[in-house]
Amino acid sequence: MYELLLFTGGIYKFNEFKEFIDDLGGLIIEMESFKVSRGMYFLSEEVKVLILVPIGEKKEITHFAKKIKGSIEPVLMEEKECEKVILIFEIYKKLKINELTSIEIIIDHLINNTNFIEIKNLKNELPYEKYEKNKIERSITNFQIKKENYKKEEFLEKIIDLLIIMEKMKIIETVEKKESAYFKIRIHE
Repeated sequence: MYELLLFTGGIYKFNEFKEFIDDLGGLIIEMESFKVSRGMYFLSEEVKVLILVPIGEKKEITHFAKKIKGSIEPVLMEEKECEKVILIFEIYKKLKINELTSIEIIIDHLINNTNFIEIKNLKNELPYEKYEKNKIERSITNFQIKKENYKKEEFLEKIIDLLIIMEKMKIIETVEKKESAYFKIRIHE
């Protein structure tokens, strides 16, 4: 099971934090940077980062965050946002296994996969069950996506939107090959 957490802190040693999250099997989903100033004087630069991490690692993450002068807090999410996070992580896992993957393979994987991750959602405290072939069982907030409710084109559009978001967040990159687009995990330098 995974948990969504929010890291808030300075950019000092933030690259170490990113490596730490990756080593734990987690994923940085969204990052927002802002500058704190008083009048004309710059005081600091801070980041807010949404992370998805294995549930048993919260204590370690909190300790590491404190070491780099940051803080960790749980995130309460709406159903649609939770679905997005789960789909993003599933796409990420698929791309981690297959280096270059086409949109068709990603869609087939998401539709046919029976082992979607579970996210602890403190808002409703219901476990996210698993996608099942031809239907999706109960999920985090009693929200159900039935495969029948989605036309393949609608699902494709939803996944394309998520791939664009993942590319903007620099999680993945697009590779053009033989007039087709493929996706792969972006290597951070």
